[in-house]
Amino acid sequence: GGGGENGDGGGGSSTRLPFLFKVLSVRTALSIQAHPNKTLAAKLHREKPQHYKDDNHKPEMTIAVTPFEALCSFQKINSVLENCRACPELVAVVGREAVAALSAAAEKAAPLTPAWPTARWGRRGATARAGAERNSAKHAAPHSLPEGVSAAEAAARREAVVVPALKRVFTRLMTAEQALVKAQLDALMTRIESTSPMLRLPVDELAARIHEQYPHDVGVFCVYLLNYLVLEPGEALFLNANEPHAYLFGDCIECMAESDNVVRAGLTPKFKDVDVLCEMLTYDDGPPYMVPPLLIDGGAERYIAPVPEFLVDRAMVEAGGAVLLPASPFVSIVVVVEGRGKLEELVRQQPQLGGGANSVDGLVHAVRQGSVFMACAGTALQVRAEERLLIFRATAKHDLAEAEAAGGGGAPSLPTTTAASASASASASA
Repeated sequence: GGGGENGDGGGGSSTRLPFLFKVLSVRTALSIQAHPNKTLAAKLHREKPQHYKDDNHKPEMTIAVTPFEALCSFQKINSVLENCRACPELVAVVGREAVAALSAAAEKAAPLTPAWPTARWGRRGATARAGAERNSAKHAAPHSLPEGVSAAEAAARREAVVVPALKRVFTRLMTAEQALVKAQLDALMTRIESTSPMLRLPVDELAARIHEQYPHDVGVFCVYLLNYLVLEPGEALFLNANEPHAYLFGDCIECMAESDNVVRAGLTPKFKDVDVLCEMLTYDDGPPYMVPPLLIDGGAERYIAPVPEFLVDRAMVEAGGAVLLPASPFVSIVVVVEGRGKLEELVRQQPQLGGGANSVDGLVHAVRQGSVFMACAGTALQVRAEERLLIFRATAKHDLAEAEAAGGGGAPSLPTTTAASASASASASA
């Protein structure tokens, strides 16, 4: 089918989608990385085209299929400081001066720090407002700020002291001499192994686990700086440009803007662009950005990321049940992750030349785990499960009410074309 710039049937034609849609099955940790914004992406593509193949940004959203472990964004500055004080090997690498500056910054930031909202994220008991801007001062309780200081002013003051301190620690770590990193990781592993299992800190156990996969890699120390999450199935995490992250273990669905730009600095044998990574990060120490699903008409859950390139629908359908995926005004990609059943393309009745209405049956496809379909713009999909079925659909971001008002609804207009079917296997990309 034809499409506009988003493959949307807009009168032109396109061979590109504005998003990439992936199934990741992670068994060893993927790299410590971040994705550039559009301005930096254009610069990197121009200066290092052999490493950065395009000039686009790459915001991404991850939806857990199994319990999914990840590192993402910086812990609150006081937590980073506590980890430094409990890990002399990390202090030996970054230097006492950097830790002293971190301590001074944490003290200055304390009265300017809003309380985190109380909604839980992940399985580890930390907190975040689902879908809220990370570290947003507008959620601070008024009494938590100094008298006469607005939320916006407090946020600006706090950022001015927190960002340089975190940047200094992270940059000192990532640019440290490899011999120093190796010696201190050896010392850290010896200390952890000599500690009774009952007394080991969870973060130390995580460091030991990552070190087994990447011996003497500086990225092991990042477990002391970044948030550790375990997403439960159906929980979603959004990662904007310039936010550090690493996926550690589990299966997930990932959707992102169409780009292959990755700036790496640890836990990888691939090209590391350490200076660029240290310079590009936001050093925001607010809670991770969780994306709560919205229940839409038809029974599916919709994950709406704060970017225009994509949204994702998720449907868990029990045996004998059915869910409707409403029509999108754009081309969609559908992936069946679990189970088997039927996928029907729904087609609206059309008036005949003589006046009456003609009912046109939609095409019906047998689907099972690993099935992949491309659905044309304006095609609604009825999913019926013969055994419990988990299905995801990615499409360009749109307003559901506007799509229905335009005729997309549950029964799209003709013509529709056969969905392109293929078989997909889970893959991991570092």
